[in-house]
Amino acid sequence: MLNLDTLLLVQICVTLLTTALLVASACYADSPPEQRWWAAGNVAVSIGMVMCNVDGLPLLVNNILGYGVIAFGIALVLRGLRVYCNNTLSWTTIGIITGIALVVMAYYTLVAPSLRARLCFSGFYYAILNWMCAFAIARRGSWRVSGIAVAGFVLLGVALFLRGTHMLTHSDPADAASSLVMALSTLAVPLAQICIAFGVILMVMWRYAERLRRLSTLDALTGALNRAGLEMQGKRTGLRAQRGGRSLAVIMIDVDFFKVINDTYGHPVGDEVLRHLARLVRLELRPHDLLARFGGEEFVLVLDGVDRPSALKVAERLRARIEYEMVELDKLSVRYTASMGVVCSDQHDYDLIRLISAGDAAMYEAKRAGRNRVAAG
Repeated sequence: MLNLDTLLLVQICVTLLTTALLVASACYADSPPEQRWWAAGNVAVSIGMVMCNVDGLPLLVNNILGYGVIAFGIALVLRGLRVYCNNTLSWTTIGIITGIALVVMAYYTLVAPSLRARLCFSGFYYAILNWMCAFAIARRGSWRVSGIAVAGFVLLGVALFLRGTHMLTHSDPADAASSLVMALSTLAVPLAQICIAFGVILMVMWRYAERLRRLSTLDALTGALNRAGLEMQGKRTGLRAQRGGRSLAVIMIDVDFFKVINDTYGHPVGDEVLRHLARLVRLELRPHDLLARFGGEEFVLVLDGVDRPSALKVAERLRARIEYEMVELDKLSVRYTASMGVVCSDQHDYDLIRLISAGDAAMYEAKRAGRNRVAAG
């Protein structure tokens, strides 16, 4: 027979250890907000479990406040999960979640005392809260990243729900069968907590890795791809187009007289011109098109499934829009133009380096022809 007191001690120890792990990881200055909510929630759950399981405490603490603190902790964890998924959970909702636990436990402690009722309610209620946590991250997708955490919350909910169901169907919570169910559910809880702790840390690691990936492949000023990002994603785009038998077009864009803009208005205005250009170009792009900052004021567009006549139309539309728009910064209004070179795989094959070189040559032809125009290569 599993010893319930030993399992409760193991459960509390695992809770404290996973809490310490989450708190330590949340103490970094740059830790994401959801990580701090998870840590705070686990601290509250740990305190609540101690309050519920330490003998000799007043009934108000042992049978009422302890369960309310556990509910409050799970609500904080749920808030952190929703923040991770770019959402939130209001303090009103957190208060309602906590208040329900306090009111029900107070009723079955002071008005109609019943250990069985308290165990049934806590099993069902905490199971629902944990399933809400699982649902919060499951609906976001990314099972490769969040699957372990979802499994942990589901397992914890199942263990608690089975405990509540068994208490509901058995009149004596102290008989042998009930003790076995309590022991098994208590054994499942620390296993689920380990899965949850490992899962949420994996989610944070993935978030950091994604941030590093973005920093390494994106231009910090404009948000466009940098040369490393262009090389990595451009090759994949070229291979997809080649395998599908589609044309691949490249448009090189260079801001005219950019040095004059910097010298006349200052570098902040020059930076705003580049950001403005990137924003305008994005408005013309499809989701799978690529925009990269290739040099100081030079940008590259990679268009999958676009032949040269269509690419020339896109470039001319962009050129006209750039000429028409105005950059405004600190009460300054600046107009600028751009020269563009257009090339296509139909004439230059699918090698991205060769296409960019040919597009660059076409762009300089446009500059030599008077700037603010489009040239085909």
